[in-house]
Amino acid sequence: MKIALLADVHANLEALSVCLAHAEAAGAEHWVFLGDLVGYGADPQAVLDIVMAYVDTGAVAILGNHDEAVFRDIRYEPSAAARRSTEWTRTQLGPDYRAFLADLPMTAREGDRLYVHASAADPEQWSYVTEPVLARRSLQAAGLPYVFSGHVHEPTLYYFGADGRPQAFVPASGAVVPVPARRQWLSIDGTCG
Repeated sequence: MKIALLADVHANLEALSVCLAHAEAAGAEHWVFLGDLVGYGADPQAVLDIVMAYVDTGAVAILGNHDEAVFRDIRYEPSAAARRSTEWTRTQLGPDYRAFLADLPMTAREGDRLYVHASAADPEQWSYVTEPVLARRSLQAAGLPYVFSGHVHEPTLYYFGADGRPQAFVPASGAVVPVPARRQWLSIDGTCG
């Protein structure tokens, strides 16, 4: 099954539309939205309308820190731009949109896969996975062969090498990367928006 993984849309309708069209043309059969559907971009309602329609047909969507900030006091120290974006986004989203965001899970598991916006070691703390040591913590907490995350905005693939230490590499765009289940893999999926 081909899975389309879309992270950090950030209310960017144009980017979401292009990414969805690309995934569909590539034969995607399942859709996963890895959090931060809103924040920064100009189209939070339109983006949420699209994501909600996908969820209604079986897609998975998980909570990101910018999503949470819409309906809850921020539990981290945002930049001034993020704070302004959150305040503006709150004025754009009515109760149905806020309820949708509030109902999103922190993580979702499907078979041997875990989807989480930040680190699986402490998803509610919105920890960034930016180096192999942090990838190890996330992989160990997940306890599954495949973990898919967003939050960092830079695509990176981590795996445990033959020596048991986590290794990182940035896959080339369009390159097929074999990911056998005999190793654990953590994919940071970059940003859609």
